Amino acid sequence: MKRALRQSLTLPPEGESVELKRSLGEWKEIVETCAAFAAAKGGRLYIGVADDGRVVGVQIGKGTLEDLTNKIAQNTVPKLVPAIMTQVHAGATLIVVDVAESTTKPVTAFGRALRRSGRTNQVLSASEIAELYLATRGVTWDQTARPDGTLDDIDPDKVRRFLARARTERQWEIDPETPVERALRQLNLVQNGQPTIAALLLFGKNPQRFLVQAKVRCARFKGDDEVEVLDLKVIEGDIIGQVEEAMAFVRRNTSMAVKIEGRLERTERWEYPLDAVREAITNAVCHRDYAASGNVQVRIFDHSLAVSNPGGLPAGLTVEDLRKPHESKPRNKLIADAFFLIKYIEQFGTGIRRMIDDCGGAGLPEPEFESYGDS
Repeated sequence: MKRALRQSLTLPPEGESVELKRSLGEWKEIVETCAAFAAAKGGRLYIGVADDGRVVGVQIGKGTLEDLTNKIAQNTVPKLVPAIMTQVHAGATLIVVDVAESTTKPVTAFGRALRRSGRTNQVLSASEIAELYLATRGVTWDQTARPDGTLDDIDPDKVRRFLARARTERQWEIDPETPVERALRQLNLVQNGQPTIAALLLFGKNPQRFLVQAKVRCARFKGDDEVEVLDLKVIEGDIIGQVEEAMAFVRRNTSMAVKIEGRLERTERWEYPLDAVREAITNAVCHRDYAASGNVQVRIFDHSLAVSNPGGLPAGLTVEDLRKPHESKPRNKLIADAFFLIKYIEQFGTGIRRMIDDCGGAGLPEPEFESYGDS
């Protein structure tokens, strides 16, 4: 669609869904930005604008818009055909390219899969490409089955304990003595008679036989850097137990103050609010990228505690969005469903808010959130 508009123009700043380009000479960058927008939530490019926001305009000749349309379509997969129009501002002509979100992802430009993040176009890693491919088809990676896994790799006792806990915590109507295969089917944890990756991580006898990277690495350091280690633990086993063992490590390596208030009432306050720490660790274990080779990490210093996990934020979600009400977008849907049943998570996108409130209630600064690289 192509049309010309004459209007007073106020350009928005560059960001998640806006890109400014000076000229059509940057056509390769324009094509890449179209792919990045399509792989996120869509966006708009203004061509004919200097970096400082001044409208400089572009020369429009016969076939200019058709040529740009063809360059975008010919160098993107799936083929993108955005809406292109012109706008006239103070005698200068701009080209405006509107890119819709693609229903098929990832989207590549010149053979590279891209996604918009803030003001930049990010090249996706192999694991991110796989994750995005599955997500746009309504599947998460933890729903896939391991060809070398069998139901004999599942620990029946772990399944029974989970069912009993789900019945207590969420009043889930299921008998804890339900046969293992039937219970797994009710949890959608079996594909063609084989346990899914989620099943092996939740209830496997030895999950690390299938996913050696599925560990939590905990360390207590002396001071505020990572030079001298005072305590170290690498936690393996199923991911439900990993959360509990990581919390035990935190309690062992942080202090608790006892205070007498009012009528000799005894109150206990941990160095960090344990509910906030548990929320951070649970989210890291639940939402990490299990295709990536890294581990969840819990690092404790003299004046801070840090939790990190492999896997960036879901597409379209920024660090700034975390502090606002936001949709829950689990990277591992089956794991998230299981964690919900035992009240590890609530699945309402409210965990970050609770962490902030818990720290504020304890008189501590707000937690800091960072997204860097693939973590």
